[in-house]
Amino acid sequence: MPAANSSRDSVYEMRTMRTGAERAEAVAFAEDTALLLAHQAVDLPVGQLAVLMRSQATVIGLHEDGCLVGCLVVHPEADLRPWGRDDRGRGLLVSVVPPVPGCSEQAGRLLTLWLADYAASNGLEWVWWELPAASNGEMSATLLDAVRGLGWEDLPAVRSADGEQVVRLRLRAAVRDALTAVISAPDIPPTPAVSAR
Repeated sequence: MPAANSSRDSVYEMRTMRTGAERAEAVAFAEDTALLLAHQAVDLPVGQLAVLMRSQATVIGLHEDGCLVGCLVVHPEADLRPWGRDDRGRGLLVSVVPPVPGCSEQAGRLLTLWLADYAASNGLEWVWWELPAASNGEMSATLLDAVRGLGWEDLPAVRSADGEQVVRLRLRAAVRDALTAVISAPDIPPTPAVSAR
């Protein structure tokens, strides 16, 4: 199958969400995901993520036939020193709107594969993600199982720089050449790597 080079050739498209309307769509998507998770008794705070999406952060959406089905924010200036010596390689810190178990695993899988490939294609070793815990400080085992099933490795829960309880996740970078037949080439500005030194 030939590689796809435009959104006309692929069902899925990665797209930078720049306009106010696109960012509002990303915020609504994150809030809708939180509501769907709440129906599964999963409390996922999305307030900080919504703030980032409304700001000048790089917001990237996964679109299926023009509809937003997955979303993430890139953090190019992150301080990863607290992550410890196992993660000292160059990498990319992101915030991902998590998949809803039983509902959006396909989008979550494609986002995960794309992130691993994007990192590897840019000479990076890791992708990192801090998933916020629920308001009671606990993380849903159902959600963690879903994320692990996508290929993320969870590290011990910690408190983030702002004092919130988070579960740290990491994904090893890996080239996925076949993705170009499924997801069109994105229009994403260069993202500087961060390092946990």
